[in-house]
Amino acid sequence: MYSIRLILSLLVVSWSSHALNIHDIFPEDVVREARLGEHNEDFGLNIIQFLEKYGYPIESHEVTTEDGYILTMHRIPHGRNETGILATSTKKPAVFLMHGLLCSSMDWVNAGPTRSLALNLADAGYDVWLGNNRGNTWSRKHVVLDPDVDKEFWDYSFDTCGYYDLPAEIDYVLNATGLEKLNYVGHSQGTSEFFALASLRPEYNEKITLMVALAPIAYMQNLTQPLVLFLANYTTLFDIVMEQLGIHEIFPSSPLLVEVLDILCREGSEYQDLCIDLIFFLTGPDMPQMDRSFMEVAISNTPAGISARMLSHYLQEIQSGYFRRYDYGLKNFEIYKQLSPPSYNVSLITSPVALYYARNDRLAAIYNVEQFASELPNLVMKNLIEFELFNHLDFLWATDVKTLVNDDVVALLNNHNHVS
Repeated sequence: MYSIRLILSLLVVSWSSHALNIHDIFPEDVVREARLGEHNEDFGLNIIQFLEKYGYPIESHEVTTEDGYILTMHRIPHGRNETGILATSTKKPAVFLMHGLLCSSMDWVNAGPTRSLALNLADAGYDVWLGNNRGNTWSRKHVVLDPDVDKEFWDYSFDTCGYYDLPAEIDYVLNATGLEKLNYVGHSQGTSEFFALASLRPEYNEKITLMVALAPIAYMQNLTQPLVLFLANYTTLFDIVMEQLGIHEIFPSSPLLVEVLDILCREGSEYQDLCIDLIFFLTGPDMPQMDRSFMEVAISNTPAGISARMLSHYLQEIQSGYFRRYDYGLKNFEIYKQLSPPSYNVSLITSPVALYYARNDRLAAIYNVEQFASELPNLVMKNLIEFELFNHLDFLWATDVKTLVNDDVVALLNNHNHVS
């Protein structure tokens, strides 16, 4: 019963950080113990503090989209010691990494130098650029709109991010580096956005050396996550409730939410097993790849916030069985000149694509990934991860992610960038 109360409290906190006090959720002695107790030394560090601590160079760049959103990109121009294969190159290949749902640039680095893909790439000599979607912790700016006041700020889904955010960020990286092409790595939502971009603005295929998709999300009708499947049956009701309650942003980062998650997830907490159960319920159980001591580091920057419409678009994908643009209902004809939203033209995704997927991923079903793979005109590889329990978040944080995924990704990029 208390676990249900915790889940409901977490949802309330995610939508209104002023609705509850930490003492409304946990007993006073639990809160006091958590505040006085020891933390992982990386807990609470943002990406700039984190990379400076570990000796990596870090730059912040602001990019403005065609529709006025101001996005922050983070750049790791080289590794810690410039000892990678490309260390002496005058013009290194660039890799642009885009995070998944509720994440940020921090999620590509927070597992540390040993097992974070962004840092593995930087140490291999790549010029690494990390994107941040509109609306997350690092991209809450607009030339006109205020995210805390204007609900129009949140009128976007992965379709919008693919059409506006990715082109602005890709062009910025190419202009900053003087390169004609870059490599793209996406996780989850970061793959959906790329597939939307490459089909809606196919000229951008020519700017991609290789696209690497980790836990790719396109078709979704066969996913096995029960809560998401349940919500998908009530997509229209979800939209109505969110609108009536004035909820346009979901799971924004806040001090209260971080404290709640820390009490739940930190090592030594009496609630950590509940935290792990919640994560596994959402993404797939994989205790052998779970690093208990890392969990409080992950939650100190994640979730980073999304729009309600972003979630709604994914629910529509599950319900319809199509990989298509956002469904505006009665406004479809006004926007698309047809009654139903058009499907993305997968045949226009001509950039080389490599897919990495997992058997135990509750959000990216094998059948759906392989269905999408069969339609891609330039598929260079499908890699079904060998470890049977590998799940959706393991692509970022698994104990053995370097040997199971990252080393192969680096080798594949080296091959396509003619690094010997």
